[in-house]
Amino acid sequence: MSKMKSERHHWWPQCVSERWTDTTGGVHWLLPTGEERHARPASFGVIGNGHFIKLGRQPGQSTSWDQNFEPVFQQADDRFPAVIDWLESLAFEPRMGQPKRERYLPQISSDKLFGHMVESLTSLAVRSPMTRETCVSLAEHLRGRLPERERNSLIALNLRDIHTRAVKAFGVSGKAAAILSPDREFVFGDGFFHNLNSLTGPPSQPRILAPLTPRLAVLYAIPMRYRDEPRLSTLLIDAGEADVLNQVVQIYARQALFYRSERPRVTDEFRASQHRRFIAPGHVVDEMIHAMPGVPDRDTTFDLFSSPA
Repeated sequence: MSKMKSERHHWWPQCVSERWTDTTGGVHWLLPTGEERHARPASFGVIGNGHFIKLGRQPGQSTSWDQNFEPVFQQADDRFPAVIDWLESLAFEPRMGQPKRERYLPQISSDKLFGHMVESLTSLAVRSPMTRETCVSLAEHLRGRLPERERNSLIALNLRDIHTRAVKAFGVSGKAAAILSPDREFVFGDGFFHNLNSLTGPPSQPRILAPLTPRLAVLYAIPMRYRDEPRLSTLLIDAGEADVLNQVVQIYARQALFYRSERPRVTDEFRASQHRRFIAPGHVVDEMIHAMPGVPDRDTTFDLFSSPA
């Protein structure tokens, strides 16, 4: 049997990371300690052989069940540039000062473009280091830190089918908002807001908030109740609101914040170097989802029984 050759697999696809380059052609990587690194985008968001399944007991040993599932993400990567270009071409209007729901500007979207967007966002969430840690967290909770080879195999086995199942389940359903920040740059991280963290199957109510460029982020969700149209809308935010969304990234990130030219102030949440998550409902992303056109106000009936954030 042929042996799989070593590959560089990107959890932050180069077709996306290249949009974060500064005037020198590089991207800034900020660590929880405040240390900073600067390099070409292709150098960041890389996991060597991260999408390989290798079941041999010894290094270099091949088996009939070994697999490279990097092609699972290739279609999403091929479509990602056109998705970003399309979202950037939408109309945005400054509606600050108006009620939250009226700040969203409805847009027309075909099934094809909406589906490509969902596929690309899902691939970004599934590949993230935060999701990789979820894939092995239960085993390590029960057994302690696993040997690297066994750990990587377990992550890959759990990760392989998440993307395909999620894209099929979500289809072209749900709501999305393209968010433009003209006055403050977004940051990206090795964790960001999403709930694709179950190994038993895709969530019935997915939620993803992903910065795609320093000026553009996308919020996608399938709420429990909503009107089909408008399926897509745009939202223009001010610098303070962008700061809040960047703080959300810092909550979910663990070892990496990426930015173009506006260095963020490191928060206590990111300094803790953990993939943290919102637990209680009613946080800022929840409020944004329930302000989208066609989504009813959030039901607060059971908030009393929710765990604290």
